[in-house]
Amino acid sequence: MNYYSTEQSMTSIGVYMGYKDGYYSFVLENNDVIDFEEINKIILVKFDLKSDELNGKKFEIVYKEIIDDIDDEDFIVLKLDSINLL
Repeated sequence: MNYYSTEQSMTSIGVYMGYKDGYYSFVLENNDVIDFEEINKIILVKFDLKSDELNGKKFEIVYKEIIDDIDDEDFIVLKLDSINLL
């Protein structure tokens, strides 16, 4: 069995819904909810995403969808790379 890993960078507009249980949540323009479990540390220096202050604010978000094939099952990790307040 061959192991593989892929990464795809994506950009979208989303409304920040908050930080809960280790996840940073956004609602995208198409109403999909996306939860990021990994985040670029530079974002945390620029924005206090763990406070409620930014909840409901609109951002341009750039993130990576990292797919690893582990034991014939895809393991997907979403990493938030950058955000810009709109």
